[in-house]
Amino acid sequence: MRVKICGITTVGDAVAAVEAGTDAIGLNLYAGPRRIDADRATAIRESLPPFVTPVALVPLVDGRLADDLVHLLIQNRIDLLQTYGDVTVDALIRLSEAGFGVIQSMAVRDAGFAEARPSWGEGQWRPRAVILDAYDPNRSGGTGKAFCWDWVDEALKAGRLDGWPPIVLAGGLNPDNVDEAIRIVRPYAVDVSSGVEVEGAPGRKDPRKMRDFIRSAKAALERNDA
Repeated sequence: MRVKICGITTVGDAVAAVEAGTDAIGLNLYAGPRRIDADRATAIRESLPPFVTPVALVPLVDGRLADDLVHLLIQNRIDLLQTYGDVTVDALIRLSEAGFGVIQSMAVRDAGFAEARPSWGEGQWRPRAVILDAYDPNRSGGTGKAFCWDWVDEALKAGRLDGWPPIVLAGGLNPDNVDEAIRIVRPYAVDVSSGVEVEGAPGRKDPRKMRDFIRSAKAALERNDA
């Protein structure tokens, strides 16, 4: 089971996440209390060892990345993007053609979420992965809320997710519930931010919670494969 710790805001938290065993970290260049500037993003990126993947959360405006963001990503060799804003299939295809890998976020409103899949399902292009997160009318992602995981299980069993990219489960995960979430959804990876933070301090990660979360996620995979 692969784990992404999202919303990393300091070098110290990045180092702690790596020591806890994370596979990827999320650098929020988009919005919200976990947003970081270019200098902080560079410092965090330079602290990462090989084989820990940085993922940039980026806004698209009129379907495009701002030039300064493109420069920052290239400078720091960050080529995996989690996109928000004016996201269209054409925009994502352009990013892919420019050499970026795209992870597409999808807000899960109800049990029929799989029927509203983007048009990438009809063509040759697909994102690298799809993040399933809870729907919140006031936020594009990072809700900190869980949706009904049984909806994914039902869609899988009905074949409605056949042909989809790998699924990354997000939304309301924490060390106490990630094993159950994995058992029900059987995702490719899990993505956590607020569930491993110091209480009342958005963006500040708790090393113990990160260790417990990753340990539970890896153990859940072993139990499911047994």
